[in-house]
Amino acid sequence: MLPSSLVGFSNDYTKIVTMTTGTAALLVHGNLKVTEADRTCSYCGSKMHAHGITDASLRHVSVGFEPMIIQFEKVRHYCPNCSQTRMQEVPFQARGHRITEQLYNYIRDLLSRGLTLKMVSEITAIGKNTVKQIDLERLRDRYTIVGERLIKPERQARILGIDEFLLHKGHKYATVIIDMETGHILWLAYGRKKACVYAFIEHVGLEWMAGVEAVACDMNSDFQQAFQDRCPHIKVVFDFFHLKKKRH
Repeated sequence: MLPSSLVGFSNDYTKIVTMTTGTAALLVHGNLKVTEADRTCSYCGSKMHAHGITDASLRHVSVGFEPMIIQFEKVRHYCPNCSQTRMQEVPFQARGHRITEQLYNYIRDLLSRGLTLKMVSEITAIGKNTVKQIDLERLRDRYTIVGERLIKPERQARILGIDEFLLHKGHKYATVIIDMETGHILWLAYGRKKACVYAFIEHVGLEWMAGVEAVACDMNSDFQQAFQDRCPHIKVVFDFFHLKKKRH
């Protein structure tokens, strides 16, 4: 018995096994259907021949308390026309991971709801490093375009807050800019100088910055001057606690 969402997979037997960690798991063994696309050479379009098989296993969303393992064989194909070889595609495998897309999406949903890496690792019985990598991919998809360029804020912010903080108890700083009305982080960058502000303004654009009314910052930073250089219409408000600390 297996959810039919695993396209091309048919279950022939299921049993309980013990994983290398000593945890009991549900092993679902079956067959993966070979499609016409698998048999067709992507280079020259010729018909490919079966050229060996290899065992494969993927972790899947648990049914009950035991982790689930999907096990099957994949066929390697060979093209007699151009000598190319290709391993059979697994339509339900998450790209870059030895887990199914369903488990991948489940892990991403848990992370998006605020659960820690450790908690998600314990719930899914998936290694913490794998969960960490999936979280990185989730954040890239949410905040960047093609993993490189940050997505611009969807909401127009009226009041910004900017501050720097020390990284890892060392001598390296990072600067964070937030929407003071929602608490959402709009920008996070290494450094504590004007360049961080200039980069943020370039990212969101002057039209977006025209809708910003004020920014709260620390008196001892270069941030005030940076905002006034590029966006003189913005009122600079000094944090009350920094003012009080400076007076004492």
